[in-house]
Amino acid sequence: MNMSADFYEVDFVVRDEDYSRFLLSDGTILKAKIVLKKILFSRLKTPEGYPVQTNFESMNAVSAIVSDANKRLPSTEPFNPQSKGTEITFSEQDVKTQEYMTNQGFSLTIRPVLSKVFKYSHINMYGEPTYQVALQNITNINKIETTG
Repeated sequence: MNMSADFYEVDFVVRDEDYSRFLLSDGTILKAKIVLKKILFSRLKTPEGYPVQTNFESMNAVSAIVSDANKRLPSTEPFNPQSKGTEITFSEQDVKTQEYMTNQGFSLTIRPVLSKVFKYSHINMYGEPTYQVALQNITNINKIETTG
């Protein structure tokens, strides 16, 4: 399938792209958001006027607020991605729905979903444990109703 022939890029503005917050069982607050970089709409439309398919290019932005009780001296060795982490539990504190407006008359929302967190014994240069997360998203697209 030729992506460039089947899809076209849609310009957009960011309406809301705040961090969601999750409380880890070790007391760390994890901040996470999906940074939307590109929206592609299929050229084919539904009878209601929606694109039959949408594609997104995005990246995850994740940061941790670690209490002093969880900080240690930084590790002398670099992080080994083959090392085994410990899965830790978490709870949602404040999950934000991110919103974008396209120049094609659509509103797009993205809601981050944290599904797994692993904590490693490696300590980063700030004295914080290394975490690995599985962050997914739920998206929705709506037509913007106009009056006139």
